[in-house]
Amino acid sequence: MVILFRVFFISLCLPLLALGLDYSSELDKRYAPYVDWAAQLEVRDLEVASAVETWWRSPEVIRAARRDSELPLSGLHLALDPGHIGGVWAEVEGRHFKINPVDLPVREGELVLEVAGIVKDALVKMGADVTLVRERNVPVNPRSPEAYFSEAAQRVPIPEVVSWASFLEYGAALRRVMKHMSVVSGELIERARIVNEVIQPDALISLHINAAPWPVGKDGQVKYELVDSNHSHVLIFGCLSDAEWSNRRQREQLVIKLTNGSAMIERELGQALGVSIGQFTQLPASFYSGRNAIRLEGCSPYLWARNLLLLRYVQCPTVLLEPYIANCRITYPRIQQALRNRQANRPLSDDDILLEYASAVVQAIVAVYGPHDD
Repeated sequence: MVILFRVFFISLCLPLLALGLDYSSELDKRYAPYVDWAAQLEVRDLEVASAVETWWRSPEVIRAARRDSELPLSGLHLALDPGHIGGVWAEVEGRHFKINPVDLPVREGELVLEVAGIVKDALVKMGADVTLVRERNVPVNPRSPEAYFSEAAQRVPIPEVVSWASFLEYGAALRRVMKHMSVVSGELIERARIVNEVIQPDALISLHINAAPWPVGKDGQVKYELVDSNHSHVLIFGCLSDAEWSNRRQREQLVIKLTNGSAMIERELGQALGVSIGQFTQLPASFYSGRNAIRLEGCSPYLWARNLLLLRYVQCPTVLLEPYIANCRITYPRIQQALRNRQANRPLSDDDILLEYASAVVQAIVAVYGPHDD
């Protein structure tokens, strides 16, 4: 039965095999490498793919439509997603820290918004149309934390012991879950919706800066000390677990992403970004030791597939970047220098970490969507 279903699935995708993608192999090696997908995929899961609108164009199509007299990125519509939010929401996101009292706070959402602005300016000068998913340090999600009360109440257990202390603890737990649902999962879902329904770009790049877990002392207490680890990587959609595959919605999203033409473009764009991030940061590639991500065969060691919400729900080609370790002994001083120079309105240094990040992104975009020597 499994063999028959593989044959059926491949025959169903035969019109698309001309695009150069082996769907069965992609499921085995990228999308569901640790899942017996052929035994669990249902025919009705495949029906959703045909109903999905595709608006993006491949790099080849964009280049072919560009006249010789036009700028090198004319015709490209790119969306940039500055990850997280920053501002007053940074602590709720868990993306806010500083080591010394005199340091400036490191808020990921604010750092990547700065990077997004630099990238946009550079690409627009080369003729690209660039849209930022957010332009300020405020949520895109219109639903407030209070709007998630009913959903949060299903996740927070009611206290078994009735007391003022347990009541206050229960209320605080509800509040934490509501805030998290609003500014994390709800925010990502809304951003995916905006990209799919409003912006509709040729590709989306989500900008982040990675961080390592804080060290834990022998007493079990977290120590807010800088770490030695420093590395970079980029992510595209893939690597569903058994539990994720059993969720029909996630399975359907996988089929959509696999068959809608975004798969090969994601790989090409992710490959270029991985190579460029490696060149500019001069950091080793990150490594996942578990089964929540997989390194793609024949690609840059910086390129991994992982099942993250934004990667799964955005229908067009999407790549998520995770360069540097923000709480590393080497990276942290560079971030502080970048923040202080901007705060004092001083000229930026040649080794400015945010300029370096932006330059890596721009180089990769030009490599994929810019003029090619045929």
